[in-house]
Amino acid sequence: MANATGKQMAEAPREEDLKDLEDFRAELQTMVDKARDDGRIYMMKEYTLLVAHISPEIKRIRSRFERETLAAFRKEHNDLKAIAKAERKAAKEAAENAAAHSAQDANT
Repeated sequence: MANATGKQMAEAPREEDLKDLEDFRAELQTMVDKARDDGRIYMMKEYTLLVAHISPEIKRIRSRFERETLAAFRKEHNDLKAIAKAERKAAKEAAENAAAHSAQDANT
């Protein structure tokens, strides 16, 4: 989360929140089935509305977690590339310094 305030971070969903929402949706779906079996049309409609409200939120949160995971992978990859580049540069400089010293020693 770029430039997130403390309040935004506190409001950010966590893995546990997603799990709770998924469990709640499963419970509601069970309630829809039970209401249908019992012939309780009104309650079936209400439970269905709740499932319809929660399902897109679950998708949104899951997508967010997937984006954040992918961003973390890309950042780690870039960090490793930068470290490898710095190591290659240091090794090249060390080799050049060693060559310069051996050439200098050969001249003396």
